[in-house]
Amino acid sequence: MKIFIAGATGAIGRPLVTGLVAAGHEVIGMTRTSEKAHVLTKLGAKPVVVDAFDAVAVRTAITHAQPEVVIEQLTSLPQTYTRTSMNAAAELDARLRREGVKR
Repeated sequence: MKIFIAGATGAIGRPLVTGLVAAGHEVIGMTRTSEKAHVLTKLGAKPVVVDAFDAVAVRTAITHAQPEVVIEQLTSLPQTYTRTSMNAAAELDARLRREGVKR
């Protein structure tokens, strides 16, 4: 099965990619940076670098990939857990839920 995962390099996305590739699925992983795209390649997925807030780019990536399934795992967890970093992550996650996922 061809599966498109938005948020493929996140805390949930990365193990999901690993499991789906191991199960024999073709995985296209959406991430926001080229650095993280290399991680997806190493995991056996085809990376696509897209800003989740760019609705046209997201639609284009999904249309180009032609997946059978789209899985949304967008989130923003900080590298370190401080009050400031957690508050910033919560704000970004709220924005993802308002703007990024609806499109």
